[in-house]
Amino acid sequence: MAAPMYNVFVGAETGLLKGITLKKSQWNNLNSLASADKEKEICAICWDNTDESKVCLGLKNRQVLVYDVENQSLEDEIHTLDGGSGKFRAIAKVEGNYLTAVESGLVKLWDDDDKKTIEIEAGKDLFCMEQKPQTPNIIATGGKENELKLWDLQKHSEPIFKAKNVKNDWLNLRVPVWVMGVQFLPGSDKIVTSTGHHQVRVYDPQSSQRRPVLDIEVDEYPLTAMSLRHDRDNQVLVGNTQGKMALVDLRNGKVVQVYKGFAGGIRDIKCHPTKPLVASCGLDRHLRIHDIDSREMVNKLYLKSRLNCLLFSSRDGENVMENKNQVHDEVDVESGIESEEDEDVWENLELVKTRTVKKNEKEIVVKEDKVDRKKKKRKKLDKQKEVPTTKKKRK
Repeated sequence: MAAPMYNVFVGAETGLLKGITLKKSQWNNLNSLASADKEKEICAICWDNTDESKVCLGLKNRQVLVYDVENQSLEDEIHTLDGGSGKFRAIAKVEGNYLTAVESGLVKLWDDDDKKTIEIEAGKDLFCMEQKPQTPNIIATGGKENELKLWDLQKHSEPIFKAKNVKNDWLNLRVPVWVMGVQFLPGSDKIVTSTGHHQVRVYDPQSSQRRPVLDIEVDEYPLTAMSLRHDRDNQVLVGNTQGKMALVDLRNGKVVQVYKGFAGGIRDIKCHPTKPLVASCGLDRHLRIHDIDSREMVNKLYLKSRLNCLLFSSRDGENVMENKNQVHDEVDVESGIESEEDEDVWENLELVKTRTVKKNEKEIVVKEDKVDRKKKKRKKLDKQKEVPTTKKKRK
């Protein structure tokens, strides 16, 4: 029997890598369930090369694993890329070498011996890092109170571009900065960002101003995921913490489409490289595939784990939309791993005991209340009788 061809790879909080075959609406765990551990949570994911033959996984414990798509197995070699503090925010490859970014703001380019060759302090509370597809040595970074910056890895002492915050609001108060996603617009030097304050912004490093040339508000919740639409320029999809996904047109600054069917916060969005399809995953443990134009959900799979990140392969893209709205519930031994956090919450809750009051008990309470009121009324009348009255004497 031929091995399945996976269209989507998804990384989970439990450290499990999941491969999805959309044509058959099936999925499998691609690494051992015995190795599932929250310390090995998959925080970042990227292709190892342009032919999509390998997948690189950045784990919470700072290890980097490589999954071979052709052989359908994890490679034995494990890279440990330390430095800085916090989880991986992004991982990429530059000329065969790993490029990593962590929460503390440290961005490193490693050589083949896993020794750092380039080190950049991109600012604390880093949330995102992205390579420019046409020029891999150009990267963009941003975070919480950490404005968008462009860096050249060949001249990394200072950023080649640093954005400036927008003007104060109508109350003359400073607008907070929180860059959560960044993408390079194809065919230009412009950059689009999504923020934790529900804005989508476009910057043009070639223009004279460092402030955004376009600033759009989308809903009212933090935008936690963003992806460019590859089959059409100047459109971007964003998702927020409330499970809402929208298509934004950057030419007129308007929300074009809104997509339904989510039940939790969205953590990652990826558009198909050639087709009008978008994949999304998040806290509700589902992978969803939407048709971007019709807004129809063409596939939905329950993957049993809270999901962090995904890759949408360009391989075998035909017949993706054949089986619509089919959920594949594969039976495995994951129970107790993914729901561990939920079980801890329920176990720590205090038991509140309640007593059901019977009908005859209610009647007794009502009667006792009536008796008490009568007694009080009698006491009041008795006191009034005891008050002495004085009569006037006749002359």
